[in-house]
Amino acid sequence: MLKIIYNLDNMNGIPPVEKRRIHSINCVMEDLHLSLNDIYESLMERDYSKVKTSVNVLSKRLKGVSESVTDEI
Repeated sequence: MLKIIYNLDNMNGIPPVEKRRIHSINCVMEDLHLSLNDIYESLMERDYSKVKTSVNVLSKRLKGVSESVTDEI
């Protein structure tokens, strides 16, 4: 399981908008981590069609992350 670095319960004084941003980041990172686990398991099981599908989904998710930060740069 993914270790969440920023525990929102211990962030008194953090503005709500920042808490939502951190929560969003944690959700995205957990989703990416789970995708990588799926790819690993599929590789170990030699289920290459599932690997290909999972890699394509992961690529789309990573592209979404890249596009979302492009606006911030």
